Amino acid sequence: AAMSVTARAVIAGLFLCLGLIPSVASDLPAILSREDAVSRYKEGRLNEAVAAFDKLLAEKPGDDGLKIWRATVILEQARRMKEEKDAAYKGRIAGAYAALKPLVSRNADNPDWYYAMAKAFWLNDRASKARKAIAKALYYRPGFPEAYILLGDLAFDEGLNAPPPSLTGPPVNPMEEFAAKASAEYERALQSQGLPPELCAEAYYRLGLVELVLRQKKGTAREWWSKAAAIAPKGRFGKMSQGKLDTLSVTK
Repeated sequence: AAMSVTARAVIAGLFLCLGLIPSVASDLPAILSREDAVSRYKEGRLNEAVAAFDKLLAEKPGDDGLKIWRATVILEQARRMKEEKDAAYKGRIAGAYAALKPLVSRNADNPDWYYAMAKAFWLNDRASKARKAIAKALYYRPGFPEAYILLGDLAFDEGLNAPPPSLTGPPVNPMEEFAAKASAEYERALQSQGLPPELCAEAYYRLGLVELVLRQKKGTAREWWSKAAAIAPKGRFGKMSQGKLDTLSVTK
């Protein structure tokens, strides 16, 4: 039987993650540092970040830290693709997991490894394993803001899947429990010292989603998205927040 489009997309994504298909190179400098590559990731320039880590790994193929960072970028690509309902996201997850799994013995106390594994589990709908990995990440790096954001994402997903309220009970919002949990985690991330603007914008953006989607409070959502758009207007979450604000202005 002919291979389905979905299967081809998954295999292509897996090959890219494993380095069997070269990433698309951008205008990378001749001399590239780890900080340059990480900066591209944190600014949301994911294709450039993958290309940058590929270049660095070509020079240092045994560097576990670079491998973990590259997998983390791939997983963020997978998250975006999943949100956009692109079936190839599954290949990205599989490839990132395949790259991370062999590193466990040398990274048993590495919070970045646990965070990346948690993100892979979460994207693959394995919430319990994701939480266990996040707990390890926070044990080895207390105050890890990205880990708090991921905990918020897990609680947000639970809210989306909350059972409807009882027809005979009091009129309550069944999503409120999870909205409170998600908000608390995003706000913990915002309390981190030296949080970069793009990460602040992500936390603000996701707080806005909690208010609109789980609590149906447009006014409070608008406040959070206004903060995100103001702190990182050129970043991904600043632009997404501005898009949400524009939509609210049209529909109010």
